[in-house]
Formats: sequence, C-alpha cells, structure tokens
Amino acid sequence: MTATQKDFLKGKMVDLDVRQEVESGSDPFKSIMTAISNLKEGEGLHLINIFEPIPLYTVMKMKGFDHSTECTDGVWHIYFFKETGAPAPQADPSGSAGPRTIEIDVRGLEPPEPMVRIIETLPQVGQGSVLLVHHHREPVMLYDKLEHLGYEAAAEKVSEGYYKVRITRKG
Repeated sequence: MTATQKDFLKGKMVDLDVRQEVESGSDPFKSIMTAISNLKEGEGLHLINIFEPIPLYTVMKMKGFDHSTECTDGVWHIYFFKETGAPAPQADPSGSAGPRTIEIDVRGLEPPEPMVRIIETLPQVGQGSVLLVHHHREPVMLYDKLEHLGYEAAAEKVSEGYYKVRITRKG
C-alpha cells in the first residue's frame, strides 16, 4: 500500500462487516453492492470478512475500485477505493465487439476459480455477444453478481455434471 493510499484510508472508509451474514450461509454480495452505491465522493469501503473474497476483486475492479487487503487473526480487512482522477474502466473498452460467441470451460476448476475466470472474461462480451461457459454445475452464486454488472445468464443442464451457461449483456 502506498503512502497516498494509507492517507486516503484514514477516516474516509465506510465499514461493512459481513462476517455474520457469511457465517449464517448468506451471500453478502447485495449488501456490498448497496454499500458501494451509497458511497459519497472520496469515500471507500472497508469490508470485514472471514475469508479473502477473491472473485469480488475483479467485480470491484470493473466498477473502478482498487483494493488493499490485510488479514489479522483470521479476520480479513479489505479496503476498496477509487484512485482520484482515474476514470472507471468500461466493460467493453473497444466499443466494437460484434455478435460473436466466446467459450470458456471451467469444469474441473476448484472454487472460486470458475467464478474468477467468468468475471475476468466479461469485458470481452459486447452487445449481441454471448459468453458460453461449460460448467460442472449451475453457478447460482454468480447470478446476482452478473445482474449488478449489467449481464444476464441462462443455464441449461446438458447431462449430470455438465451445464452450458449463456451470459449476455443486458439491453
């Protein structure tokens, strides 16, 4: 963490402790998205969790946030912040991706790697394009994340242990 980031973190963070939510079996993604949507200019989010939320890093990066992570006595402290003056990244930076199908196969990968690979591929999905994911199960935990990022998905069970998931941009 740079000196500028440390200075930023002092007093400008909104705390969000999701440990109880996670321990009860709930996915705190909606709480996190609500918290970042309520941030004021110059504020960041201090997320407190019982594990390192690796897939969240990519989602937050797509929303223009950098992060700094610390673990103390098994408690994870993740600080999300926007660099001042830096524009938020666009989901389709070229603006020219035409109708096409992008395929990835995440079968056999250990969690959270399938979700990480899917989210990292999203910026390649332009209007009219399809991300076709070959998965070993229906990725129900992914749907809310896609919704908040402006995508939608439909899963088709091909056989036991094999799903085809089609992901497209909304609109």
